[in-house]
Amino acid sequence: MMPVPWMLWEGQVVDLCFPLRQYIGGTDRSAVYLTQYGDPEPRDAAIKLILAGAPEGEILPEWKRAARLSHPNLLRLFRSGSCRVNQTALRYVVTEYAEEDLAAVLAERALTTVEVREMLQPLLEALAYIHGEGLVHGHLKPANIMAVGDQLKLSVDGISLVGEPGNAQSTAGRYDPPEFGDRGCSPVGDVWSFGVTLVEALTQRLPIAGGPKEEPVLPETLPAEFLPMARACLRPDPRRRASLGEVLAQFQRMGRDPVEQPVVEPPAPARKWRSLALVSAAALALAAILAVPRLAHQSPPGAPADQPVVAPASTREAAKPETPPTAEVVESQPASSAPAVAVVPTAPAPVATTPDPAPHAPLRSVDAKPGQVVHEVLPDVTDQARRTIRGTVRIHVRASVDASGRVSDAQVESQNSRYFANLTLQAARQWSFEADAAGEWLLRFEFTTKGTTVHPARVAQ
Repeated sequence: MMPVPWMLWEGQVVDLCFPLRQYIGGTDRSAVYLTQYGDPEPRDAAIKLILAGAPEGEILPEWKRAARLSHPNLLRLFRSGSCRVNQTALRYVVTEYAEEDLAAVLAERALTTVEVREMLQPLLEALAYIHGEGLVHGHLKPANIMAVGDQLKLSVDGISLVGEPGNAQSTAGRYDPPEFGDRGCSPVGDVWSFGVTLVEALTQRLPIAGGPKEEPVLPETLPAEFLPMARACLRPDPRRRASLGEVLAQFQRMGRDPVEQPVVEPPAPARKWRSLALVSAAALALAAILAVPRLAHQSPPGAPADQPVVAPASTREAAKPETPPTAEVVESQPASSAPAVAVVPTAPAPVATTPDPAPHAPLRSVDAKPGQVVHEVLPDVTDQARRTIRGTVRIHVRASVDASGRVSDAQVESQNSRYFANLTLQAARQWSFEADAAGEWLLRFEFTTKGTTVHPARVAQ
């Protein structure tokens, strides 16, 4: 059979609905493209094509099963079906568009311990949800841990029932447990895969497999605080391996007795994750850092199609302005003066913060008169982010209003959370005023668990 010229298919339309806008990556038997989904305002999505005759090509039931799942940290499946393109029979699935994936970051650097602690909560909760539905993920690895908008998400197009081998997988891979050949996919097998992913995230290295009944050798660079969790996940005997509930309980204990972390920046050559709001329950001890930096790399063309779909650099940069790495959701009264560390995927609970600095210069201001503000925009704060607030988060923005009443420039004057400061700055730039309101304005935003308020005041000349 002649190889399929996937790259030449750009511009084709699948099932009369989904244009193949840009080829992202693939294998001999499958490919992933950027497409659009939704009406009347289509949004970016990803479409995966698989040859109907390929071993992994008969997976429509699995895709339909995955589409019924609903969890904030699982990648959404919009539609699946069969089609023909250039007389080639295919299966296709349309999913949320994942801007970045963890594997791209690990190709450059290991994550810090703080970043990994932030990643654990949504990852474990998503797995627990899958297991609670009588399913297993079966493909847990960095390439399937993705950033979509403001959340960490797992791909789900390969989930299966307990005991099934998992789509397109006849032999065990590097992340599969020793018993995979005999038992296929299982919840405790997901725990093994989680352990391997945890080790790789912290060290950029995989555990070295021992004999059939020997525990794998862990990298010497694995931080000591994660050794017990990794060992509990990587016991060769599945009967002795930790359950997902035990791993989650261990994580919660880590949160209640956190290890003090130094302020660490990733090595200069490595691109840091951009800001994302990734959180879960606010009661857990590590849970206040919401801004999970997004992975800054796309998977290279030619990457296997089972890897997450990533945004082409040109598309991503055109669609979204660059924002500084940011992160912490903070309390009104800081717990310490230590700045927060640049982090990765989510986890909820209060985090140390810096004191709310004073504005750059004292400003005399006069409250806005009725009608002076024509259009005000409040920052779009996720419910998960808002639940981590303790007290009040205050962000002050100084906005320059031109003669047409539009905001020509906006700068943060004071803030006690970089995460909320970035959201606030984006919102402030969309404000508009009466034409006679040109000049300097101070917008005082306040965030609590109950909502957001703003007090606009004109800076006295």
